[in-house]
Amino acid sequence: MENTVDGRDTIALYSLLEKVYQDSGHDFRGYKRGTVTRRLEGRLYTTGARTYLDYMKFLDDHPEEYQRLVNALTIKISSFFRSPYAFQQVASLVLPELVSHKKERGERSLGFWSSACARGEEPYSIAILLAEFLGHELKDFDVLIYATDVSRQVLKEAQAGIYSPQDVEGLPSAILENYFAHRDQSYVVRTDIRQMVSFSYLDLVSTTKPPFMGVDCIFCCNVLIYLQRQLQEKVLGMLYDSLATPGYLILGEVETPTSSLNEKLECLDTKAKIYKKDRTGG
Repeated sequence: MENTVDGRDTIALYSLLEKVYQDSGHDFRGYKRGTVTRRLEGRLYTTGARTYLDYMKFLDDHPEEYQRLVNALTIKISSFFRSPYAFQQVASLVLPELVSHKKERGERSLGFWSSACARGEEPYSIAILLAEFLGHELKDFDVLIYATDVSRQVLKEAQAGIYSPQDVEGLPSAILENYFAHRDQSYVVRTDIRQMVSFSYLDLVSTTKPPFMGVDCIFCCNVLIYLQRQLQEKVLGMLYDSLATPGYLILGEVETPTSSLNEKLECLDTKAKIYKKDRTGG
């Protein structure tokens, strides 16, 4: 069946997104329009809806469709050490300074946050990076990595920590041997690495108050590019409030920082978009 949705129908699209927000609490109103319309097409085709109005009626009759829509609209593409350069710079710029600061203050807690963790590759990569950097000193630190996502489905997969050979393709053999167990046709993240990560549900764009406070380092990579500028500012403001002082924000190579972010934070690496919140910043 040919779909007859007019992609230029801004009013109908906004009405649909408003309905989704009011009925389910998931807020996609600030997502970039091209991203939303492309991903909506698949759900309309699958459900047989020809217009946004048809789809709104379908949602009324089939409330279980809301979760399928959320899964379609959220980005779940990820991989271990997805941005090698960014992780390299975190290891060389952030961790030495952060760990040194903790030792000087006699503190032994390290808090990280993977704000859109998808299937868990990013938070597990952070855990492995810390284990590699700290070595035998890892046992001296209380490490907690918060990992949040808007999709409950991928959170279940992430918590299991089970990956296919394709998922771990490209990882150095030493990393596979030291941090994964080869089980049947899969690779399972080692128990002590999984125990460093705490997974929980969070709709990042709908959150009004920081869910975590005093976080030493936040990863928010490949997220802002899908959001309109106003929503980018809102999310970045919340992340800024969540950071400890000093604290570090990692955006990754594909993001474009907002002007207000550059005013609040010191940029440590313009390519990897690594920022620092210090006592005089913000």
